[in-house]
Amino acid sequence: MSHGLRAILLLGLISMFGDFVYEGGRAIAPDLLRQMGLTAAGVGLVTGVAELAGWISRPIGGAIADRMGRYDVMVRVGYGSLFVIPIMAIAPNWAALAAIVFVERVARGLRVPARDAMLASVRGKVGLGSAFGLHEFLDQFGATAGPLMIAGAAAIHGDLRAAVVYTVLPYAALFVLISRLPTVTVNKGPDPRSPASGGGVLTYTLAATLNVAGLLPLSIVLYKVSGLAEGDEWLVPLTYSIAMITDALAAIPLGRALDRFGVRVLGLTMLLSVVPAALLVNDVYTLILCAGLIGVVIGAHESIFRAVVAQIAQSGPLGSAYGLFGLGVGMGYSVSGLVFGLMVDLSYGQGAMLGYALIMQLLSLYFLRSATSPKSVTG
Repeated sequence: MSHGLRAILLLGLISMFGDFVYEGGRAIAPDLLRQMGLTAAGVGLVTGVAELAGWISRPIGGAIADRMGRYDVMVRVGYGSLFVIPIMAIAPNWAALAAIVFVERVARGLRVPARDAMLASVRGKVGLGSAFGLHEFLDQFGATAGPLMIAGAAAIHGDLRAAVVYTVLPYAALFVLISRLPTVTVNKGPDPRSPASGGGVLTYTLAATLNVAGLLPLSIVLYKVSGLAEGDEWLVPLTYSIAMITDALAAIPLGRALDRFGVRVLGLTMLLSVVPAALLVNDVYTLILCAGLIGVVIGAHESIFRAVVAQIAQSGPLGSAYGLFGLGVGMGYSVSGLVFGLMVDLSYGQGAMLGYALIMQLLSLYFLRSATSPKSVTG
């Protein structure tokens, strides 16, 4: 096994066990907040502010990693901070639990740009697409298994606080793994404001932002399924699981396709992003198919879209590039949720949703072409 592949697997396992921990905690945090007396609006405010803080902290984390000259330090600190999740078991009130939720999101935002920059730096001769595809597959495995572990523990003990204690086990494995991270120093490249790095990254980030802004949110699909599944509530988590499974399964082949065919694969993903808006109908099985397609696009964003950031940034500051990219995508998801949510509430027809999605994806394609001109980015 090559040094690069070993490094990719190490980072993938770190992300996997990290997801075991924090996705397990996130799965029950809203319910715990409710049990502590917080209203639905209060839960929404706590989680919403935490998510926003997490996105805002990404460019900050990337800039800090570039300034420090070390990617691995930010990765260690960010994942090490997940010790707050088992502490949820002894949180005395909703304010303490809200603080834990906030810290977890900010820590994630700070570490992700450095982690992605590190992945791009240590991959050796492995293609960028394949590296990020394999990483996303392992990451998504943890994201699926973590909530399942908590669900099983809660079923055994009948208590959510007891269930969250189980996150100590994957955290122990995570702690061992982050202690094995190699030292990765930042390659001091061109000024991030130069056209070769920052300008291209900014344009590319705009393309990715428009792509997710025009993608039907999975939450809207789940909302529609819940309204149609009276008496069959299990269909809602099944629909979510289908999206997570297609996310994981799509990551590796998409990564290989990027390494072979270049950024044209991103263009096809943008066109695919139009389709879910046409499938938001009053039929559960069509909605499940819709969720699966959304999962493929999410998998593309978590694999090949991230990989291309490193290609476009060239030898510029990777941490800052990934921080900017993460903030942009987060803003895009927020716009998507707001626009499609309003369309559903105001009973807009499929034509309006499809038209909006198509316009966003055409704009996304335009900026993708601008970001990758005059020559295609092939890695």
